[in-house]
Amino acid sequence: MALTGDLKTFNFVDILQIISKDKKSGILLVEWKDITVAYYVKDGQIIFARPVDRVFRVYAERDFDLLIEKLRISKENLFRTIERFLIERLDLKEGVFSFTPGFVKFGSNNYRILYPVEKIIMMASRGLTYEEVERKISDELLVFEPLEGVNDVLEKAELTPEEKKVLNLVDGERTVYDIRKDSGLDNLKVDRALYGLLAVGAIKRKKKEKKQSPSIALDLLMKIIERIKGL
Repeated sequence: MALTGDLKTFNFVDILQIISKDKKSGILLVEWKDITVAYYVKDGQIIFARPVDRVFRVYAERDFDLLIEKLRISKENLFRTIERFLIERLDLKEGVFSFTPGFVKFGSNNYRILYPVEKIIMMASRGLTYEEVERKISDELLVFEPLEGVNDVLEKAELTPEEKKVLNLVDGERTVYDIRKDSGLDNLKVDRALYGLLAVGAIKRKKKEKKQSPSIALDLLMKIIERIKGL
């Protein structure tokens, strides 16, 4: 099933979170204001990007190794297309996208990845607006907790010192308000970091513990006992 939307309402952090979570493979097509770019995704990682003048060509050329051979691009230099056609555009908000799983046949696993999806997600989160971060960081009383076994994820994400500071303050007890105050950072920077850490799966929202209210039957029983004692 294709994933489609508008970058004004569905930012790159969210798009990549969905694609990477299920380790999807396929083509992410983005029609920017000035250019249309096809991003080739293998197992949740964007490994190649190229501008296209006719969309149908993207789906006609399904053998990836033959495609890059035709374009005379070595596997070692695929990352340069990511730098040129994605990294430099992460802050842009105008465009429509569609992700179609499948279609592409990848012939090998030895594609050089210098920009893991975790790193791209964190880079994209640094350009989020107030309106965008409010979609997930909607309440300063929210509490987040760190997840275990995510060292590999954090290594790939290449957090900035500020993002590491925010992560270290996530303990399952502090609220967003507390983290903002204790970090000494700008509120937006804190919220951007939390948004990105959520997307890469380094933290999660802590569920509120439900307080069990005494049942009516128990209350009635206690009253009966008290009456018996008073006889």
